[in-house]
Parts: sequence; structure tokens; C-alpha cells
Amino acid sequence: MSKKYFEKENGNWVRDDLNGKQKEFCMCWDCSKFKPELENKGCSIIAEVLNLAAQKEIVLPVWECNNFSAKK
Repeated sequence: MSKKYFEKENGNWVRDDLNGKQKEFCMCWDCSKFKPELENKGCSIIAEVLNLAAQKEIVLPVWECNNFSAKK
């Protein structure tokens, strides 16, 4: 399978099949601890990930986490 990449308007490069799918792949959205409306997001791990992502202007979905708690 050939992967295609393209440059976005902000200068970042992204794989075509993953563009715009961060929320779909990031397991935080299925975690009971994640509170996106809070400044610290309810979790120190995702808060650090998001701070790094903002600092470096990148997207970092979380695929593994030792602090995960499934929503009931």
C-alpha cells in the first residue's frame, strides 16, 4: 500500500489517510478521566501531550496509556 502525504496550509505534513482523524484514533475520548472542557483535561498525561503538541505545532493521538479508564 502506497502512503501519500501532503503539506497543509500551516506548513505541516500529514499522511492523506490520517488527516483529520486524531479524535477518531486518540483513546482519550473513550476514557472516563478525560474532561476536554477542563484546562488540565482531567489527566496530567494528556495535558502534557497537548502542551507538547501545541509547542511543536504537531498532532499526537494517544494510542496506549497506563492511566486509561474505560467509560461505562
